[in-house]
Amino acid sequence: MKKLATCILALITAFAIADGADDAVVTFSTRGPDRYADGTTVMDGECYALVWSKDGVFEGLSANGEPIDSADQLVLVAPLAKDGHCPEIIFQLPASVATSLAKGVYEVLLLDTRVTNASGATAPYGMVGGKLKVVNSYGEVAAGLSIAKSSGNGGLNADSNSEVTGTSVAASNAKPPAGVAQPRIKQIRVIGDNVFLTVENLRGFMRVQGGGTPGSVTTMSAAKQTDGDSMDVTLVAPKLGSSGFYKVMRN
Repeated sequence: MKKLATCILALITAFAIADGADDAVVTFSTRGPDRYADGTTVMDGECYALVWSKDGVFEGLSANGEPIDSADQLVLVAPLAKDGHCPEIIFQLPASVATSLAKGVYEVLLLDTRVTNASGATAPYGMVGGKLKVVNSYGEVAAGLSIAKSSGNGGLNADSNSEVTGTSVAASNAKPPAGVAQPRIKQIRVIGDNVFLTVENLRGFMRVQGGGTPGSVTTMSAAKQTDGDSMDVTLVAPKLGSSGFYKVMRN
């Protein structure tokens, strides 16, 4: 296994621990501290994902956890974060899965699945029934991993050029799911260092995205679960200097 500056990543041949001789084992860890787009350190229980793309370009995730490109796949997702990083983890890929995805490219992503509940407590939402339901943003941990059959017993090996530098940051916004109505912002108030957005109450999960220009928005808050009641929803985000651009995204 090759030790990298911020990520230890390898795909190694499975032996006795695997169900079959052709199964593959994916091991990776991050040095950290890994961070959310708002600069805070990832919370314990946050998710990392192993994703795959047939054409080598993973198009990203929708806020409901689905790949934007139907040809891309979420191979493995787990709530792995501990003490601001991902400890060394071993994932086993069945031979049938590894073989079917052999011609594509793998990436490892850090996810932001935080949700703030009615009492104001914030925590990773993680997996529900084995599936992602909420993704605020995500960031690349390791990319461009070309997977190929080894000359040995049919296991898989990682591309040796999978080196990663810098802290992993979940800085890429998840996209609105197709066909999901987006809420209308009714009022924006600046109070001290925060911006308060009054938004129509549509059932689901909402989060604030903001930036200096419309083209530079990042996720600025954890998602808030909303019930679709007649009462408006108030979302809070940090103030962006003397001016800024804000929008609310729902899934």
